[in-house]
Amino acid sequence: MSREPRVRDREPATGRARRYGRSALLLLSFASGAADALAVVALGGAFAGIMTGNLVLLGAAAAGERSQGVWAPALALGGYLLGTVLAVPLTGRGGGRRVWPRGALWCLGAEAVVLASVAVVWTVADRPDPGGVAAGVLLVPLSAAMGAQATTVLSLGREGAPTTFFTSTLTSLVAGFAARQPGGVDGWAVARLACLFAGACGAVLVRRAVPDVALFLPAVLVAAAVVVVAAGRRE
Repeated sequence: MSREPRVRDREPATGRARRYGRSALLLLSFASGAADALAVVALGGAFAGIMTGNLVLLGAAAAGERSQGVWAPALALGGYLLGTVLAVPLTGRGGGRRVWPRGALWCLGAEAVVLASVAVVWTVADRPDPGGVAAGVLLVPLSAAMGAQATTVLSLGREGAPTTFFTSTLTSLVAGFAARQPGGVDGWAVARLACLFAGACGAVLVRRAVPDVALFLPAVLVAAAVVVVAAGRRE
């Protein structure tokens, strides 16, 4: 008799937690777009979270067809892999029955700290030239943060959704539209793609208007996602 009310009481909270979780994924998609755009325009020559693109750039540079050289995509790739490896122990902790386990929350918090640290160093260094040594070094922690984010979202299983790589999401979306079947277009995928686009656009506009604070945008967005997830866990 005493168990049924507790189960019923928990169900609405779980539903709210899922809605909070989806809001957090939108914020993370926004942050990913901002980080990748800033990696290209402010740090120069490579993506922070799109590793397939970096592999292509690395291959072209290795063949001598890319004037920027191999260092930027190589550093970004190395940073991403490092972030992935470091995130695995964190994302495996504190699972239980939570939609977003405690480990995922800690991992996103660490990501926000890393992103903020990159922004501070970039600002203190007086916004180093894109493609220079200092900017290239900053690609490592920025990409590591994106690797940690991707690993965190992947650890959520069915409750997660890509926030750093979207090729399969875009393919599925267009295929569903082309099939013209009821429910073929996934509004959830459209929302995440729109946030990715908005993040990239917004980051470039902020860099033009207030250059010193541009690189703080991804950190603020990830921190906001942490707050949203934490609020959902308390419900």
